[in-house]
Amino acid sequence: MDRRLASLACLALAACASPAPPGPSPAARAAPEVDWEKARPVTVRLTDFAFTPDHLSFVAGVPVRLILINAGSGTHDFSAPRFFAAAAYRQETAAAADGDVTLKAGQTTELDLVPGQAGTYPLECTEFLHATFGMTGMIAVTDR
Repeated sequence: MDRRLASLACLALAACASPAPPGPSPAARAAPEVDWEKARPVTVRLTDFAFTPDHLSFVAGVPVRLILINAGSGTHDFSAPRFFAAAAYRQETAAAADGDVTLKAGQTTELDLVPGQAGTYPLECTEFLHATFGMTGMIAVTDR
């Protein structure tokens, strides 16, 4: 009986593991020549426990200035590894390390990026239990 329970626990832990995002790290991809003055500003507020808005829409190849504001009482993050791995960044902009941007309470950060491949990308806060409490969302990237 103990052996079956141990096997079940191992399977449950393996199911929770998430694979590494495909492709190069975001820091390795610089955006091509882009007129950053035309970047569309998109503001996302991170609160206890929500993203507002929680569904974002971008067009592949069209520059965006992503403004993240932590209006919550504690640390939150904006985690979208597949989305960030497919994006290119303005050279002067800090890229999302490992597909994750962590913000302390009251902190604001901006990322200038060009969304890459069309598709839908999950978004979540990876702080302990925050996604369970509903801090999730979706990023849609469409072709022109």
